[in-house]
Order: sequence, then C-alpha cells, then structure tokens
Amino acid sequence: MGALEMNMSMVSARKADISIQLEQEERRPGKKRKREVDLWMQRAQSLEDQVHKLGKKVRERRSYSCLMLAHQVRGLANEVDKLHEKARFDNGLTLAVKPARGYELQPGELVGQASRTKRDEIWDCLMNEEVLQVGVWGQAGVGKTFLAKHIHDQIVQDCSRFDGACLVNVSQEGTVGMIQTDIVNYLELDLTEVSCVYWGARLREALQGRRLLLILDDVRKPYSLEKLGIALERNGCKLIVTSRSKEVCERMNCHEVVHIPTPPDEIPQELLEEL
Repeated sequence: MGALEMNMSMVSARKADISIQLEQEERRPGKKRKREVDLWMQRAQSLEDQVHKLGKKVRERRSYSCLMLAHQVRGLANEVDKLHEKARFDNGLTLAVKPARGYELQPGELVGQASRTKRDEIWDCLMNEEVLQVGVWGQAGVGKTFLAKHIHDQIVQDCSRFDGACLVNVSQEGTVGMIQTDIVNYLELDLTEVSCVYWGARLREALQGRRLLLILDDVRKPYSLEKLGIALERNGCKLIVTSRSKEVCERMNCHEVVHIPTPPDEIPQELLEEL
C-alpha cells in the first residue's frame, strides 16, 4: 500500500503542475485545453479518491480479507502506473482556437461624400503603423458613433491587419471597472475569482500579442490606459476614442485627432449670423 500511495502522490503532484500550467495558458484568448487533458485530470481525481478510500480500508481491516485488499491494491497500482505514463502531453496541454472577430453592429448605410471622407480619414490613421491611438471628436449627434461602428464592422468583416474589434460605450456614467468588464466579456476571460485590483494587469497580459481594434465610444473624461489595462503596440492592438471634446482626445494622448464637423444645416441660426 505504501508503494501505491507514493506513486499516487507523484500523479497528484503532476496534476497540480498541469493545473497551474493550464491556468497560465488559458489566460490568453485563443487557447483552449485539450479534451484528453480534461479526461486525464478527471481520471487522476477519481484515482486519488479511490486510493484514499482503499488506504482507509487497509488501515482499519475490519471486514475485509487480506487477500481481497491485496487484489484491490494491485489493481489500483496498475491503473496509477498507466495514468502516470500518460501524463507527459508532449504536444502541449492546449489547442489554438481562432478567436471570434466580433459581432457586426450594422449601423446602416454610409450616406454622403463627407461621411465617406471622414471614414476614410480615420481608416488611413489606423493603417499607419506609427499611429496607435486615434481620437474622433465633434458635437453630440454629428455621427462619431456611426462612423466608429462602420470602422468596427470593416474590421469584423475582413481586415488582415486586425484579428477583431470591440466597441465599448463609455458615456457619462462610465467607470474603469465598467469599461474593463466590457472588454473582459469580449475576450471571454473568466475573472470571477480575481480581485478587481488585478484586472488591469490581467487585461494587459491578455491583450499582449493580440491585434484588436478597441473603440471607447462617447468618452466624457480622460482615462488612464495603464489603469484600464489597455496595451497598445505596433502590429498589436490599437485604440479609437470618440468624444465630444477635443481636449479629452488630446489628454488621452491620441496620436491623430479627427474632427467631425457639425453639418451647416444643423448649426443654430444665431451662430451662423455670428460667423
């Protein structure tokens, strides 16, 4: 029985190591544990329980014959040995799963040459590898969100530069935690057992190596990308910030700022008279 328990402790130690490794790998989007690994972990847990129960029987030896116990010990020892041999997983514990590019928002048809020109201006900024952040500003109702959604859907439909796009509606009530929650949901990260203090660090880790377009829409005040956990880099993630304020875009260190002007027919008459 001692030899069985020793071998079982080796399998249990291997199970603990695999659990830690899986946790680290699955933090990164696009990684999913192999089914064979799941089955191995379940079998290891089952054998742990069986060995524990059998050890209790051997120590008590109440109504069990020595011959029967010896037979059970040999049977379990054989199973534990086989399981230990299968614990190598030379080809890795996880599979690379292509993440979803995102859902199309379908904002409607882009009408008018002015709108198409602004859309193309924003797009050209994004395609410039030196530009990591683009600010889009203008009065409420001029179409900032509409243009951002069009850019979003271009990325989702087909754009080799990006793997996908995520739009977060920030608005006046937006907090760091609310913004992080939307991005976490898009990335399908499970942070239920992680203190919110570490969310920024976990998001930065998850975004490293990814090529996503993140859009923070209707931003009313500056946010720290470091606190949010948004990691931007060349050939990596980029960010669009839409705001009613040019100052917000500048204070968030946008490399390019695109102004969406108010159409002349929407400017109050009293302002036109002053021009």
